[in-house]
Amino acid sequence: MEHRMATPHQHHSIPPVLPPANCFTIYVIDDLAPNRKLLGKFLKAAGYAVVEATNGVEALEALRDGTVRPDLIVTDVEMPVMNGITLVEQIRYLENGVAGIPIITASGNADDDMRREALAVGSDTFLTKPFDLKELRDEIANLLRNRRRSTTLGTAEPRNANRLDTELKLNS
Repeated sequence: MEHRMATPHQHHSIPPVLPPANCFTIYVIDDLAPNRKLLGKFLKAAGYAVVEATNGVEALEALRDGTVRPDLIVTDVEMPVMNGITLVEQIRYLENGVAGIPIITASGNADDDMRREALAVGSDTFLTKPFDLKELRDEIANLLRNRRRSTTLGTAEPRNANRLDTELKLNS
């Protein structure tokens, strides 16, 4: 009969669960389930965690009460209940640390007026749908990198000054 000595350390035969490759969470807000599913699949394949909402009211409530704390938001413009422009505007007035989250606003029916309006209320980027996936991936990476850099350096600009104001000041 063979005797085995017990070791003081527990045996771990199951490896620990590893976090996603980049650990960033992206909040996808779109009223059309196929759009959310397709974008979510792309983002998950890139290593992001994805949280979804079907309209602006649902998304704003989750951000306001702290249920969702994303690193970046991608929102459609044309949605029932609350559209993406109003959602971005409302997010920029929140005081619970959410106002500075980078936001990509998108629409399949984009025009210059919609783009200007989205940037004027505080969107960081405006893209047209269907997405150019390389452009989307690059925009997400740049926005997350810039946010991390400004947070690390303590230089995050207040979101009261939106991107359009900044562009106007630079062009003056």
